[in-house]
Amino acid sequence: MNPTARRADQILADAPLAANLMARLAAARAAARCIAPVCAEIAPDFDPLQPGCCDLRDHVLRIWLSSPAHTSKLRQATPRLLARLRDHGLEVSEIKVGVQLGTLREAPRDDGRKSADFTPKEGASSVAMVKRYSAALEFSRKLALTFPESGLGRAAARMAREVGAGLARMRESNQSFDEQNRKEKNAKAQGT
Repeated sequence: MNPTARRADQILADAPLAANLMARLAAARAAARCIAPVCAEIAPDFDPLQPGCCDLRDHVLRIWLSSPAHTSKLRQATPRLLARLRDHGLEVSEIKVGVQLGTLREAPRDDGRKSADFTPKEGASSVAMVKRYSAALEFSRKLALTFPESGLGRAAARMAREVGAGLARMRESNQSFDEQNRKEKNAKAQGT
């Protein structure tokens, strides 16, 4: 007997915890599709359909913006958004608007795009930093292999490249951050 191929969302729907998460994701997507036209009028550079921008739990829709520029406009439009959601049959009793800040410090790259800053903070142990980034590198590589043809897989592959490059810089220097700073300061002092 040959097993039939099933999509990942079908497999996850069979697991109780995953089924709840999939239902919540579907509800958040439906709410995002519903409010997208209003958001386009109010905040043209905000797309509620982007992953992580909308979350619907317990009849509360949370809208996460990447910058605080449009928060007051969206808060003022809350009654309009609620009415639109109710007209489309979605049970939402409250809308909360917030700003979701990035979790990684970012520094500009040579090509103008942004990349994660993997420089250890002053006083941080190089060994501890290498261990931490090695674990992140291993996880991102496994994730990229698990979902090779998806946006998540491509993002994980990019993360693996960035973490690997940061780890290589840390290993090449073979010095703690404090030692690197001391050498730079001494070189500048001797040069001036």
